[in-house]
Formats: sequence, C-alpha cells, structure tokens
Amino acid sequence: MDIKLIHYFVEIIKHGSFTKAAESLKIPKSTLSKAVTKLERETGTKLLVRSTRKQALTSAGREFYETCLGPIQTIEDAQKALYGQDSIISGTVKITVPEDFEIFVLSSCIQSLCEQYPDLKIIIKSTNDVVDLVGEGYDFAVRIGPLEESNLKVRTIGYIKLATVVSKDYFERIELNRPSDLLNVRCIGLISSKPHQTWTLTKNKKTEVVKTPLTVETNQITSVYKLTLSGAGVSVLPTFLCQQSIDSGELVQVLEDWQFQKVPVSLISPLSTISSVRLKVVSEEIITALRASLS
Repeated sequence: MDIKLIHYFVEIIKHGSFTKAAESLKIPKSTLSKAVTKLERETGTKLLVRSTRKQALTSAGREFYETCLGPIQTIEDAQKALYGQDSIISGTVKITVPEDFEIFVLSSCIQSLCEQYPDLKIIIKSTNDVVDLVGEGYDFAVRIGPLEESNLKVRTIGYIKLATVVSKDYFERIELNRPSDLLNVRCIGLISSKPHQTWTLTKNKKTEVVKTPLTVETNQITSVYKLTLSGAGVSVLPTFLCQQSIDSGELVQVLEDWQFQKVPVSLISPLSTISSVRLKVVSEEIITALRASLS
C-alpha cells in the first residue's frame, strides 16, 4: 500500500475537507479525490462518505484514521530531522475549547505560540458542544467537567474554582447570609431547559442544594459576568473570570464559607504528544496557561 495515499487520507481528515487539505499540501483537489478512491479500492473498504459540502468517516474509516495518525506524524517528524528541520515547528494545529475560554485563559498562550513559531497555524473552535475530535480532525480539546470513557489521551490539568458574586451596589440592597437566601434575590445564570438553576454548596461537611429560579438567563458566561457587574443580580462564576473584579471591589464575593465542588479541566487529544514535536510544544503551552489561570 502506497504510504502517500495514507498521508493524503490523514491530511483530509485533519483539515476537515478536501479543499483545505489540498491548499495545505499545495496539490490539486482532484489528486486527493483520486487518492482516496484508490485507497478504498486497495483496502476494499469504504473510508469516507462524501457529499458536495462535507465528508464523514465511516466506522472503518475512523478506525483506520486513528491507527494511521500516529505513524504518519512520526514519519513527518523523521523527515524534518533528516533534513535538519526538526527544530522548526510548523503546520496546522486544531483546537476546540469551551466558549469564552480562549479569551480569558488561552489568549496569551496563543499569542506566545504565534510569536515563537511563525510557521505554525492555529485553528480554534469555541463551542460548548462536544466535538468529535477524530471525525473533525482536531488535535486538542479543552474540556470542563467529568469525562466519559474513551480511547482519547486525557490529562487533567486542574480545577475551576467557583465563587458566588454580586455587584457592590446590589449587595448593599440585599440580605445574603446563607444559601437559602438565594431564593429571595435576583439570580443570573446560563440558559437551561429546567425552570431553575441548581447550586450545591458545602460548609464543614454540611451540604445545601438550592434550586434557584433565574431572573436573567443567557447563553454565554461572559454575559453572566457583565450582567453581574451591572447589578442585575447574583451569579456563580469561575474565579479566573471574576477574581480581578473581586480584588478591585467591583464585585463582592458572598457566602465565602460555602464552597462549590471544584470542576475538573482536562486537555484531551486523539494522539499522544510524544509522537510529535509540534503537538508537544503546543500542549505544554496550553497546559502552562491553564495551570496559571486555575491556580
């Protein structure tokens, strides 16, 4: 089997389309189409279901891609070393992160990578949806919360700390001494299919669960933050987002003795970073930025 055909197939999946892969490889799109057809003929297996707009991996194609991704990356790095280019970090890295995360946590990290490695291209997709890393060709995902079991490589980086906060102006107009007081004030949170927001707080091994109706619901955590700053109500925010405002006095942290369970933050990848200098460099930058923000 011609290894070039496998390389083309891997690049198509990594870039998400024949067109983008062809642009990256600087070859005609028709060459890639013929390569996949030949590869499917040689393997006797349908690898991709193609339409005019996109392609999707078959189950056999997914397994083939996961098996080939590591060896192809190793060969690419070996070629760079052979030609004395092993110190050059280049190519495309695709990352998916929760909405707003790249603004508050990863911006400086991305800026640093761009300055250090001008031949590196970074694609970031901000979404709260769980992206199919293999099917859409992503190298990394930052995920918040517990993870389901999978074949992906997982590194738990740290934990998000949550704080109950309110603007200084609104704080002076309300009584908020215990979790149940949240039922008597305006509360802000993310849009939910439920009629209330469930907040679980613990103090000295005592736990209280408060099902709080929301006065304002929004789909972005930055909106929750800005609305809280404006005095629209009380909210629960990650400290990486609101700590500066707490320190400046714009926001008041309330119920400080009552703690929320810490939320894990993980970096996941279809491929071990050991197999690629590029992936190792990018992952270490991301991990450093996450740990600095979560500490």
